[in-house]
Amino acid sequence: MTESGLAERVLKGDERSAGRLISLIEEGTEEGYRELRGLFPFTGKAQVVGITGPPGAGKSTLTGGLALAFSKQGKKVGVVACDPTSAGGTGALLGDRLRMKNAEKRGIFIRSMAHRGFHGGVARAAAGAVYVLEGLGKETILVESVGAGQAEKGLSSLCDTVVILYTPDYGDEIQLLKAGLMEIGDILVVNKGDLPGAAEAVGELSRAAGSRPAAGGWTAPVVATRADRGEGLAALAEAIEGHWRFITRAGLEERRRAKIASLLASLLREEVWRRFGGAVEGSAAWARIAGEAMDRRIDPYSAVEAIMGKTSFFIEGEGPGEKRA
Repeated sequence: MTESGLAERVLKGDERSAGRLISLIEEGTEEGYRELRGLFPFTGKAQVVGITGPPGAGKSTLTGGLALAFSKQGKKVGVVACDPTSAGGTGALLGDRLRMKNAEKRGIFIRSMAHRGFHGGVARAAAGAVYVLEGLGKETILVESVGAGQAEKGLSSLCDTVVILYTPDYGDEIQLLKAGLMEIGDILVVNKGDLPGAAEAVGELSRAAGSRPAAGGWTAPVVATRADRGEGLAALAEAIEGHWRFITRAGLEERRRAKIASLLASLLREEVWRRFGGAVEGSAAWARIAGEAMDRRIDPYSAVEAIMGKTSFFIEGEGPGEKRA
């Protein structure tokens, strides 16, 4: 039994305890990580679906509608929505939550969290939140990213299936987006299918998906939706189920092992940056070198090299700001 008993209560289905534990993980507390250790052995059974795409593509509306579709199938559904961090602080803007009211009314567990500027479009605590929802007994977990474009590799490491949204009115930007996002996309969606050019966008993405090397024999299907009216969501849910069946046959455990290794590397980069930034920013050396750069007495690249030369890296047991002997 863990010290506070949060993990045990989560395993018994207590959603309030789940919310509390996610908050502790998001705050980076030792208690949160300790309780998470008690949950981790019970994870790995849910299908984790990532939803991403450029801003304005309708990610939140589609995520809420998809959560309802799975719930109506009798599945236990949870949602982790990564919102942009507010400009005035570190909290989430919570715009996603407002667009998922129908899903929340149905009792679907939805957790919004601030992106806090981490790479990959996924909040640093999103992985922990997913593990908590698995411990809570959720069978399908939807993770909506903030929509960081080609930097969505973190989402791919966390999720079994990645759904990428496009809209017809992106025009030539589809050429730019598909080069980065399509690398991680298992299912492609053209949302706002009532807009002019929707059929052309579906055709173009279908040709692009068919011409790229398929991962393990899987070719990403293209689904047209109008999320605000619920149109196409049944077909999208079926495509997600189809991908789950495919990866289950193809060796789910091996795939997840590789994803855990990738996620570990991603979390390590975030933690190194957090500690490094905490040690450097605000220091006397930072202020002096930054001042020289601002006065144009040193170029930014040389300034970075100088800052690196003034910084000691961390060894086991040392925290931010502590120096090696």
